[in-house]
Amino acid sequence: MAIIKSLSDQVYEYVFHMIKVGKIAVGDKIDEAELIKKLGISRTPIREALIQMTSDNLLDNVPRKGFFVKSVDEVEMNECFAVIAQLDAYAMELAMPNIEKEHIQRMATAVDKMSLAISKADEDMYYDWEQEFHTVYRDVCGNNVLTNMIRELTRKAFRSEAFTKSTTTKENYWKTVNGDHERLVEAVEKRDVEAAKECLREHWVG
Repeated sequence: MAIIKSLSDQVYEYVFHMIKVGKIAVGDKIDEAELIKKLGISRTPIREALIQMTSDNLLDNVPRKGFFVKSVDEVEMNECFAVIAQLDAYAMELAMPNIEKEHIQRMATAVDKMSLAISKADEDMYYDWEQEFHTVYRDVCGNNVLTNMIRELTRKAFRSEAFTKSTTTKENYWKTVNGDHERLVEAVEKRDVEAAKECLREHWVG
């Protein structure tokens, strides 16, 4: 059964996505009036989402000024990726017995879609399919606490990635990362759990 997300959760995901793809930059103020207009909802769920994002250390709430995208230093970001690497490898270990052909096909399709997004320089498309790719195996790992931890850490780590790479470097970065995705699909197809885990660890820490 599909989970129905609250309005505030939907706002959270929308704002986070805009930050992730660089449409809202580090230091930018979140335009609440624009969100009301864009999303067609009241101010209450928007405020709830922004307050939650502040609690999650993604935004700064400056009194009488509003909410601003918070920066993160490179050391903190790399520490997040190091932890994600281990957690995601564990998620793959748990998921492997539950992965079926349809899951492998979904991952392979996501890789193809990311390649297409790279050729079109479409950041929205790339990150949507990247999320789909990693969601496939995490959804069948059977440990909600683990997947929630990974989700929170990736939010924390990814929020400044889009602002540190030029367009040219981003394209090369995406191609390298999608190569990791391709190798992971190959390892999963072979049911080689150790190779899959190592691929994920390298994927996150380089």
